[in-house]
Amino acid sequence: MIKVFSVALGAALGVLGRYQITNTMKKKWLNMIYPWPTFLINFCGCFLLGLFYSLNLSENIYLFLSMGFTATFTTFSTFNLENVELLKSHQYRQFLKYIFTTYLLGFLGIYSGFMLGSFLYRS
Repeated sequence: MIKVFSVALGAALGVLGRYQITNTMKKKWLNMIYPWPTFLINFCGCFLLGLFYSLNLSENIYLFLSMGFTATFTTFSTFNLENVELLKSHQYRQFLKYIFTTYLLGFLGIYSGFMLGSFLYRS
């Protein structure tokens, strides 16, 4: 049960951190075009997850930091960690397939949802 609470507490802190950073940056830079908050959060999340992954942490601490905090702070970091794991295990074909399909299907999902929403909104 402690594992579940570790993940839940980390998740709550991760999502609150993302929310606070995003809102603070958007208030400071009202006219920003590039999504800097998400870009910086994803970069920091990747860095942190890589750091946590490389340390010899206890299972509960690792779950708190990785599956909890980092996963809700950003999912991009988890995606990139999985790519590192594929490269580390010499799964080059799977690595390329994972990157290609994730970005392609992610883009198509967003685009399809956007188009559907735009269509329904106009109707």
